[in-house]
Amino acid sequence: MTSEQKNEEFVLSIRPSTQNDVKSTWTLQECPKPTITKENEFIIQTLYVSVDPYLSSGIKKSALGGAVNPIGSVQVSGLVGRVIESRNSTYPVDTIVLGRLPWRRYILANGTELRLRIVQKATDKDTIYDKVGLSTAVGVLGMPSQTAYYGILSVANTQSTDVLVVSGAAGAVGTIAGQLAKKVRGAKKVIGIAGGQKKCDYLVNELGFDAAIDYKEYNTKEKIIDRLNQLAPEGITQYFDNTGGFVTEAIFDIIQRHGKIIICGQISTYNNSEEDPAKANVHPNYLAKTVYRGLSILGFVVSDFMHRNDEEFFKDMPNWLNQGTIKFNETFVDGFENLPRAYEMLFTGENIGKIVVKV
Repeated sequence: MTSEQKNEEFVLSIRPSTQNDVKSTWTLQECPKPTITKENEFIIQTLYVSVDPYLSSGIKKSALGGAVNPIGSVQVSGLVGRVIESRNSTYPVDTIVLGRLPWRRYILANGTELRLRIVQKATDKDTIYDKVGLSTAVGVLGMPSQTAYYGILSVANTQSTDVLVVSGAAGAVGTIAGQLAKKVRGAKKVIGIAGGQKKCDYLVNELGFDAAIDYKEYNTKEKIIDRLNQLAPEGITQYFDNTGGFVTEAIFDIIQRHGKIIICGQISTYNNSEEDPAKANVHPNYLAKTVYRGLSILGFVVSDFMHRNDEEFFKDMPNWLNQGTIKFNETFVDGFENLPRAYEMLFTGENIGKIVVKV
């Protein structure tokens, strides 16, 4: 590294209690430049950083549970980088890596970092990443797409007879989940719920959803129910839930007996605190409806399936991308300094597909 190159990092500075606090969650500060001092160490230059809704579980005590990041700790998430110096034969210079890594411009690593893997070797030619871009390692070839893949193919086990509703359908997970259900499993009908006509048109015209509902227009449980009954008079058999809220309330009122409700995310509640039960969005009548309709409510996290990636996901998804079966969209935010802004966009609905910060 040259002396002109400074290093910066984002540390957790507050625990946001409202949406307005999100932009102030982290503080950007200068930090020491990494230096290799031991064998097997190498330096990663950050190229792309992933922001995802699950980060809420670490920045405050939320309904997601899990460990809470200490104030002053460096934020960690999915990150793609290039090795620029190395004493590690497994990770030579110009290797592209992906891992759960700290939000720093330059990162000192030794190969033991969480979920670290090689995306592309310097000697690799004509890989899928040459076609779709290295940023997809945190998107359609990364964790969000893996979530959709296992959620639809294994957890929901969607079949050709199913009528599926996907909430948050224009997001990184929802766009892939709907396509997998329709194009890979041949679902009878796939209906997406998204915010705004532009997103709804994209789902139908570009991704092949059978229909889409703008929750900003159909903005109550009753309106969603009426619209779903119009679009799917045969009845809904599966619901892939990324959002929670009034859309989920509507589904519980009309899903068919023995239907499946797949709980992938609850983004409408992520900025609420479990310390404030009034904001926890808990509806006890869900359980009564589950009993009398014989429903299956299946929650899952993708980390439970990642050990299957090499034999399943990384064989299937590149083929589907090459064939044009699965399409994807990325919303880029330029600049390392704009990471908090990118995270905020997850909750304001400004993106279609995966949000990626391009450093």
